[in-house]
Amino acid sequence: MEQFFTALMQIGLFLILICAGIITVKVKIFDEHSLASISRLVIQVSLPAYIFISAVNSATRQSIMDSLIIVPIAVVLYMILIAASWLIEKVFHLQGDRKSVFRAALVFGNIGFMGIPLVTVIYPDTALLYVSIFTIVDQLFFWTYGVLLTKQASDESHKLSPANLKNLLSPPLIAIVLAIIFIVARIHMPAVLSSALTAIGNTSMPLALVYIGGVLCTSDIRPVLKCGELYTGMIVKMTMLPVICYVVMSLMGIRADMAGTLAFMVALPGIELVPMLAKTNGSDGDYAVCAIMLTTLASLITLPIVSLCISLLS
Repeated sequence: MEQFFTALMQIGLFLILICAGIITVKVKIFDEHSLASISRLVIQVSLPAYIFISAVNSATRQSIMDSLIIVPIAVVLYMILIAASWLIEKVFHLQGDRKSVFRAALVFGNIGFMGIPLVTVIYPDTALLYVSIFTIVDQLFFWTYGVLLTKQASDESHKLSPANLKNLLSPPLIAIVLAIIFIVARIHMPAVLSSALTAIGNTSMPLALVYIGGVLCTSDIRPVLKCGELYTGMIVKMTMLPVICYVVMSLMGIRADMAGTLAFMVALPGIELVPMLAKTNGSDGDYAVCAIMLTTLASLITLPIVSLCISLLS
């Protein structure tokens, strides 16, 4: 029951912040231009600060070395998610921007806002370390492959060529590299700088969720609600795959807390940065907003189900 109420609280907080974004647009505090500024602030300032300070404060060189098995496991999990999304795309004959945005919404979960609070309550002694290492792989995937998926299908910059590699150099990716350097080199930051970066980073998720609420007011999501691939994706990604992955990892001898933490990473709803980037890059932003909303609402049911299954299998 504790796992259930933890998931319920996080989802409730998620929805409250989205509602705050809706209200700010309805009462004309924000408009489309203001929302674009919020998007740039999150992606270029607050999110890089959050990624950097979270990694530096929660991991050490030795703890990273002891838990490096998570890196290849995380890569395999992402390959499984990509393969699952590819199969669903083929079944529903998705094309163009919608195919790419669907894959981004299905593959990348909301680790920062929902994953970390959830698993640190369930596995308080080890989850933060495991998630920190998993997040390194997650962010490398998201700010390279994930960003490409949110670009327009006609945009030549989505192709991986030497001339376009510079387009992958984003502030969050730079933050990851710097965090690894700081951890390995055991560089200590002044307390005042650490506090400042923490304060800046803590604004990233609330701002991103307010942004989604605001965009929701300016987007027509009704046609997207009829898209069967979203519902199929939620059943596969947020219910079936987490349980299957947990069973396989357990059979491989992976520690129960590590296997459980990684299974929850698979079960998370889509990350709110997907519609933010899709809108910024001129892709199918309305579809992305709807996909994130639906997966978040569905997680109210699926996360407790996954939690119950993991408890029974432990």
